[in-house]
Amino acid sequence: MGVTLALALLVPGLARASDASFRVALATWSHRIGVDARGIGLSAVHRHPRRLTARALRFRADALRARRALARVPVSSPRGRRAKLLALAAFRQYGVVGLLWARAGRARVAHHQVTATEEARLAAAHSKRGNVLLVTAGKLLR
Repeated sequence: MGVTLALALLVPGLARASDASFRVALATWSHRIGVDARGIGLSAVHRHPRRLTARALRFRADALRARRALARVPVSSPRGRRAKLLALAAFRQYGVVGLLWARAGRARVAHHQVTATEEARLAAAHSKRGNVLLVTAGKLLR
């Protein structure tokens, strides 16, 4: 009887701890992706297509790493599960964004301006979707 009571009191604390660890992991990867995105933006503004391509590939690799890392972190509450699904979808979108930015950079190097512009517009659209998903996931974990 005493063991059951102690376990019942401990389980809600563990649930919060698991969601808290997911929140910390999400914040860490979100920050890393943000730093990578800032580098892509600077490369684009300063018109360095080769640097943009390299940073976009790093962004994509980090997005895929983040997705794998977050998939391994357990969550215990229904809000945590929903946040995890949204976060994984966001990082999947960011993987697409990295690929599109890399293609845009390669097109710029090859002097295919129309293709580069199309790829950049697609990347911006996917980025907005990813941002909405990530912000929503963060709000669920508060």
